[in-house]
Amino acid sequence: MSRLTPNPAKVLIREQVAARIAALSTEEKKRQSKIVYDKIVNHPCYKKATNVAIFMSTDQEVDTAPIIADIKAKGGAAFVPQYAGGKMRMLKLESGDESAMPLTRHGIQQHSKEQVRDDALDIGLDLIIAPGVAFSRSGGRVGHGGGYYDKYISNLRQNPDTAPKVVAIGFKCQVLDDVPMDPQDQKIDDVVFAD
Repeated sequence: MSRLTPNPAKVLIREQVAARIAALSTEEKKRQSKIVYDKIVNHPCYKKATNVAIFMSTDQEVDTAPIIADIKAKGGAAFVPQYAGGKMRMLKLESGDESAMPLTRHGIQQHSKEQVRDDALDIGLDLIIAPGVAFSRSGGRVGHGGGYYDKYISNLRQNPDTAPKVVAIGFKCQVLDDVPMDPQDQKIDDVVFAD
């Protein structure tokens, strides 16, 4: 993957939002995560989705473990990112995977390269629950700077008939009036947060 020249406005937003998240207490993160969970499981896009791409959260993100458990409980399939060779794939979470997945150098839990799992591109996705640093209500999203989600979503949107909806989740402090968007950035369909 070619490295993009960092947008200075995005760099600043990443720093500011990281400081805001760091200022949240563990209890506040849990409180907001619970609100986001309640909203996402009642979201129209989620309710009709079977195959859902989601992320394994860190302690600086909304807790996705309850959402993953709900996807499985309702008979759906959860797919999570695996970053390797400059690309991101969404691989199916099988029973017991969460406890056996190693951490990347960025502290993200993912399948090891040796694990063979169903790839979402072979099966199809109904919904992507996306992470990010900052979002706007108008569909803007600032990620962590690697461009992985933008490339993945762009690829899926090549076929509008089968492209999944993209719903981002975050803490209230991550939702801004506006966020800078570059030409390669993909808009999200909605953002769910604790308001």
